[in-house]
Amino acid sequence: MKKQRPVNLDLTTIKFPAAAKASILHRVSGVMMFFAVGILIWALSVSLSSAEGFATIESYLQGFFFKFIIWGIVSALIYHLVGGIRHLIMDMGHLEEKGSGQTSGNVVIALWLLLSVVAGVWLW
Repeated sequence: MKKQRPVNLDLTTIKFPAAAKASILHRVSGVMMFFAVGILIWALSVSLSSAEGFATIESYLQGFFFKFIIWGIVSALIYHLVGGIRHLIMDMGHLEEKGSGQTSGNVVIALWLLLSVVAGVWLW
């Protein structure tokens, strides 16, 4: 049986609601944290290897690029934490309606942006 349905594979034409954006960003932040673990373990390994290694990592932390990487990791962690709390609340049966889901998605994204700016100011 062949179904005659329109197929739209161009994702740039689809307007995602805030709840979908929040859910997708939660997954993206999880992937970012997975890769960030490698960077953090490498930095910890080098810093604990010797006094010179510690000085090397300390000098990296003074540069813009490494600070930006650390800010990205902290930002992903913040989003994953805030989005995870939203998902836990939804798992308890709250905020599951369409309107409250959109509102909670907007709140999560706004809170993430605010806390990421605060983390950026704190790092610099």
